[in-house]
Amino acid sequence: STVRKAMQTSRIYARLNSRINTPSVLTMMQQTLGLPQQQQHQQQQTGFRSSSTNTLPEKMQHISYTPGCAPSELTLSQSSLPPTSSNDVLIKVAYAGVGGTDLAQRRGKFNPSSGCPDHHLIMGLEVSGTVARVGDDVTGFCVGDSVVALLYGGGYAEYAVAPQQQVLELPPNFTLAEGAAIPENFWTVYTNLFDPAFGNLCESPATKTLLVHGGTGGIGSTALQLSKAMGVQTVITTVSSSEKMEAAKRLGADVVVNYNTHDFVKEVDIATGGHGADVILCFLGGDYTPRNVCALAKHGRLIQLGLRRGQEVTFDFKQLMNKWGCITGGHLRPRTLEQKELTRNALRKHVMPLWESGVLPPAEIIEMELAEAGESHRLLEESQVIGKIVLKTPQD
Repeated sequence: STVRKAMQTSRIYARLNSRINTPSVLTMMQQTLGLPQQQQHQQQQTGFRSSSTNTLPEKMQHISYTPGCAPSELTLSQSSLPPTSSNDVLIKVAYAGVGGTDLAQRRGKFNPSSGCPDHHLIMGLEVSGTVARVGDDVTGFCVGDSVVALLYGGGYAEYAVAPQQQVLELPPNFTLAEGAAIPENFWTVYTNLFDPAFGNLCESPATKTLLVHGGTGGIGSTALQLSKAMGVQTVITTVSSSEKMEAAKRLGADVVVNYNTHDFVKEVDIATGGHGADVILCFLGGDYTPRNVCALAKHGRLIQLGLRRGQEVTFDFKQLMNKWGCITGGHLRPRTLEQKELTRNALRKHVMPLWESGVLPPAEIIEMELAEAGESHRLLEESQVIGKIVLKTPQD
């Protein structure tokens, strides 16, 4: 089954690569179906409002790759703009956020579903930019609006498309570069930490302790800032160096543990007077799992976002049962459109006021050019990043 899956993935990406620098996807469909090209073009435009269809180019630049390739093998390519529906918002991308999921996708370990649109095969799950076109069913967004958006894929490009339910207005005091750090981080962190079904930190936050592993990365730094802004009593984080310890303190951590020199389980016990962490946010798995269970408070929740240290874990399940604890968490991509819309609306209600008032400041941003996507992946893989990398697209 592994070989079959690999072959299917190869065929999917071969399909995308074969369409780069060739006639558009719509033109190929037109040829297959025997439709005149002009008729097909008109079908594409139906159901959209834009300032002028002539202002949109036929082609766009994007980052191309082969699953399993090295960061240095990411290259700039050209293809047609992504197709859109009446529920979609087409965005002229200013910046694309770079995250751990992008690294996994480049390695071929987190692939879009079989049969997905071609533009989903382009990396990138979050962007900021201006609305270039809206579908007839779209409400609340107009051409020219500054927005941020959570994507199914296609962010490392000059244009990207998102369903309106995954689009959020840019906070008025944020730059577009700062806005690109919002979607993946805040959708993920808010859902996993504050949704009652997961971390439930929205209930009595002033009585709770949160442990965040890797508090200076994109997700980790967002968790530190948001949890403190939302009133969590004690926030503990683990980092790998003295430089990152200082950065974590700037981001709001109450207790910072260098995991290379100290045992975080013991430090959590000391910091909480033996109570333990009510919620733990972890993307590591592997040998960290039994240690996380040890660090949990009674009725604690271990939120697992990733498995970088291995997906096969061994721990004393009875220890978890004795604490009435639970392990939960997950990725955004499999969640339904309705679920993602609920998170977008929660961000509007609970987090947007914190951005607007300055209580919750923008993330620390590292700007790089879109053509430097490979270098951005290398920096992330080598844990050289404090904050969030965003890729700037070529501007007119």
